[in-house]
Amino acid sequence: MQVDKLMSAAAAATLVSDGDHVAVQSMGTQGIPMTMVRELIRSERRDLTITSVVAGIGIDWLAVKGVMSRFCGPIVSMERFGLCQGFRRAVEVGQIEFEEYSESGLLTRLAAGARNLPFEVTRSMMGTDIPALHPDTIAEIADPFTGERVLACRSLRPDVCLLHAHRADPRGNIQYDGGTIWPDIQIYPKACARTIVTVEEVVSEEQVRERPHETVIPHFAVDAVVVAPHGCHPTSFFPNYVYDEQFHERWAKLSRDHEQAVAFVDQMCAASSQGEYLELIDPTELAAMRNWAERA
Repeated sequence: MQVDKLMSAAAAATLVSDGDHVAVQSMGTQGIPMTMVRELIRSERRDLTITSVVAGIGIDWLAVKGVMSRFCGPIVSMERFGLCQGFRRAVEVGQIEFEEYSESGLLTRLAAGARNLPFEVTRSMMGTDIPALHPDTIAEIADPFTGERVLACRSLRPDVCLLHAHRADPRGNIQYDGGTIWPDIQIYPKACARTIVTVEEVVSEEQVRERPHETVIPHFAVDAVVVAPHGCHPTSFFPNYVYDEQFHERWAKLSRDHEQAVAFVDQMCAASSQGEYLELIDPTELAAMRNWAERA
């Protein structure tokens, strides 16, 4: 029996409960599933632990709205637009606990979870202060074959992951143009108990079968598919669109004031659908994002 995985963002958000550990696709200003970020805010989720390899504006919004209580990862930054000020304030006053790892260290923990192993080993983080911060998740051990010292990283298995992709069929076969090089996209569905994917478009199963090499996540690893064109806005999603420069610059300025930041996020999250959200965005800027090749 074939199961249709298509649902609304609101329905998909019910797969995330208060207190869950949520892994979020993110590469600074690239590929953040902002449709689901806004839905978690709209749904008033609380006490979430967020894991992200290179977090950006989406995690900043979750911090500003009090959705998260812990962050697990290396950095929260908007790259050329600066640090995420809402997240920084929340960490400084103790509202969010920052569980810091290097990128390789975090991916090592997720790799163990993906393979259903108690731990994986790495040389990453050796010679730094990070292992001493996490005696419950990192331990220096000897290679049983050579005696070399390595770091054992405890398995990490988040409850749910949020991803964005180019397309899917109704069954939940997820495709990326040309496949994908991003390690979080490849490892999250294997390590997490549930997987929610927003997509630029839905296509037929026959169309998916025509390009099997682009199916990165098979249907049996997916729990929900949400149609969300421009679902990463204001971040980029190659090759469809680049990031919204004006939007990031505006957020970088107003986010320095907590009340202004909350008001802005509330305004953006008031939209009950992706279509309503896009009506809040300057259409000329959306067009410029899509026509990035002409600007290059």
